[in-house]
Amino acid sequence: MKYVGRLMTGLLVLVAVAVSTAIAWAFTAGGLSATGAHFAIAVGAVGGLVTAWFTQDENASTLTAWDVLLLVLFSLASLRSFIWLIYSVGDEWRILSPNNLGDISIHIQFIRYFASGVGFWPESPILSGSPLVYPLGMDLWNSLLLLSGLPVERGLIWTGLIGAVLTAWSLWRWGGAFAIAALLFNGGIAGFAFFSTGMIMDFQSELAWKNLFLTMFVTQRGLLYALPCGLLLLRTWREDFFGNGSGIPRVVPFFLYVTLPFFSAHAFLALSFILAGIFVFQPTSRRSLFIFVGGAILPASGAIYLVTGGFSATSGLRWLPGWMQADGGVHFWILNFGISLPLLLILLAVVAIRGDALARSFCFPSLGIFATCFLFAIAPWEWDNTKMLIWAWLVCAPFLWERLFAPLPKLFSVILCSVLFASGALSLIGGLDGRHGYKLITRSELAATEIALQNVPRGSRIAVDPDFNNPVMLLGWPVSCGYEGHLWSHGLDYKAKWIKLQNILSSRPGWKDDADNLNTHWVFRKSGKLESVKDGESVEKQTH
Repeated sequence: MKYVGRLMTGLLVLVAVAVSTAIAWAFTAGGLSATGAHFAIAVGAVGGLVTAWFTQDENASTLTAWDVLLLVLFSLASLRSFIWLIYSVGDEWRILSPNNLGDISIHIQFIRYFASGVGFWPESPILSGSPLVYPLGMDLWNSLLLLSGLPVERGLIWTGLIGAVLTAWSLWRWGGAFAIAALLFNGGIAGFAFFSTGMIMDFQSELAWKNLFLTMFVTQRGLLYALPCGLLLLRTWREDFFGNGSGIPRVVPFFLYVTLPFFSAHAFLALSFILAGIFVFQPTSRRSLFIFVGGAILPASGAIYLVTGGFSATSGLRWLPGWMQADGGVHFWILNFGISLPLLLILLAVVAIRGDALARSFCFPSLGIFATCFLFAIAPWEWDNTKMLIWAWLVCAPFLWERLFAPLPKLFSVILCSVLFASGALSLIGGLDGRHGYKLITRSELAATEIALQNVPRGSRIAVDPDFNNPVMLLGWPVSCGYEGHLWSHGLDYKAKWIKLQNILSSRPGWKDDADNLNTHWVFRKSGKLESVKDGESVEKQTH
């Protein structure tokens, strides 16, 4: 087991070093290239090998039957999700999950955009005149793979599979079978509709507390790295500050922590709350934490500055008591969370009354995150609170097991686990149903659009109909104003530019001035005609 732990830690460092090196290369060289990609991956590989060599990960416990079962279930769900993440049927590219149609579209655009050699820090490819506001880490990683010769579609699949392996390992090391189940089967009571309807479906798809595996892990690509990285950091801090040591060189968690914002700002924020909890409740850790955080302030702040476009993104923070409750009342909480929230309240009481420094350091900040997310919206789209709630839930998972479930008689513990996870398990099965599959775009449309754009200088901004699957965007071109769902959820101020885009697409009086204002050189119309803004020259898209 210790060699597996070394390998997993080394892989995480490989990705972190490669992405950080690629960003530095792109800044100094004016963009990425095949040479830069090879160099970044090589430097990452060296960092990963050195980390694996010096890591002494010997604290892994023996696998139990429940551990094996949950690891197998996680593997099956991951194979189903990522092998069919994006796949072809005839002329069509299809996506397995409807949750992923809009998400994977923007990721494909970003991957190809970064690989095109755009200067850094790049402008947003979805809105003219705005800096990129997004944790670009995983998409940049896939850009490195693309520049190294791996097609986008295969790169997405392989990254998903490797990320799933890392996550399964990290979940098990953090909280055993219970933590794996907490990610796979979270939910309330919606799934119990199966027993009255006889239907298997994703019963949580329309709820606020959706299945985390289907709607977060598969769709939010930053989590493929941020989850295993964050869980590794949590375990390292638990063992270094409360145990006999993690066996991981101190420089490794420091580097992973300060580069985490490139992959997930929410993960970085959640883990920072945990560090604060350790500082408060474990006095012996304060000197080490003071040095750790003091050294991390500048590099981590720099990373946050970049991914927020120089702090230009709209935070969306606002008072929203009840979160997405609306008029649902108590029924909302029961339907969405079932016994999860009562169990967390019991855990809070248990930890407050007779908990130790370890439990208080991790549980109090996590339960504080729950309370905050139920009182405030932290992003323009209130559902994005889930990006923080997932961390609060997973951090609490091992303590729920150790403090509430494990002391019970085995039969009671099994029954309680069934009530907690059965509904979510039914939703997961329904979400992975083989009858799914949704058209993204056709290969022929992509090929025809690529031919139409072959003489357009790379990096030219193009006005297009703002559909999430517009072929121009899927080919990685920057557009004047992209899909509205992406724009507002990223906190971009786009309304005035959206009106100008409509003027351009409708050729209203003054549309060329609007195009110039949006730094737009070409218009790609729905008919397939590519038109130069400057001279009116057009090229018809070839469909055969």
